[in-house]
Amino acid sequence: MDEAVRAMRRRLFAALGPTRAPMSGRSSVPSLPVGRLVTLPGRGEVFVRDHRPAGAIDPPVLLLHGWSWSLDVNYFGVMPGLVADRVGFVGYDQRGHGRGLPADRPFEIEDLAADALALLDLLGVGKVLVCGYSLGGPVGLHLALARPDRVAGLVLAATALNYRQTLRDRTVWRVLTAATPLARLGIGSSISARYFGLSRRTSPELAAMWPWLLSELARTSVSGVFATGRAVSRYDLRHRVAGLRRIPAAVVITTHDTVCHPGTQRQLAGQLEARSFALPADHDAPVVRPAEFTAALLAGIAHVRSLSSK
Repeated sequence: MDEAVRAMRRRLFAALGPTRAPMSGRSSVPSLPVGRLVTLPGRGEVFVRDHRPAGAIDPPVLLLHGWSWSLDVNYFGVMPGLVADRVGFVGYDQRGHGRGLPADRPFEIEDLAADALALLDLLGVGKVLVCGYSLGGPVGLHLALARPDRVAGLVLAATALNYRQTLRDRTVWRVLTAATPLARLGIGSSISARYFGLSRRTSPELAAMWPWLLSELARTSVSGVFATGRAVSRYDLRHRVAGLRRIPAAVVITTHDTVCHPGTQRQLAGQLEARSFALPADHDAPVVRPAEFTAALLAGIAHVRSLSSK
């Protein structure tokens, strides 16, 4: 049996366990820059962490998080690293996630990219170095296609140009489509938390952070997860990114990924002619191995900045 299949099987069995936070024991909460709610004209409220102090390295990094997560879940390890390196950044909860815009009508990945642009306009941010993880990759690519003048570079991680290239992926989307009516009833609200079941049992650090992580994951409604999933399932940029090769890029490849196949991640790097940074970890690396994920992402950012300065 393939190791990826065995890993997926272990995750599925672990997901059957309880997700509630422990009643007692050591707990920890990440220390993050101050955030606030802002109103995007004609769109609604969105939660933002805007860290661009005087003297920060420019252009700022735009942090785009992954599917079913939030800004804080995805980047709680990265944001302090950017602060320490004096790198400015803007991050926010995307539509249907956390404290982001409501997913109250059908949308596409292009709409999420338009949300990002509207936020940058509101904050008065010109060019950004786009950093997209998982779902954030497609959003960042669409932003670069729509407004290449606003994107100084791309750092993409655990992401692909299309998510229907394997039998497993196509099966997952069929199951999610069939389960959509259940989401309208609120069934499946623990799906995001259950993904971390295996890691929670093997990582003391994650166990200590679990009460915070569980409450943060609960901010994202299951209807938002499913609505975004439908948009992701329709997304395909395999034949549209050649023009982006003029934009400096790096791709962090999670080589043990059981969600986004490493082969499709390498396909993305090849299409962009981007330098690859290997991270021997699964898709949950930002949460389970935050120090290693942060190091790989910061290396990608430094590489893209070096290309931008030439």
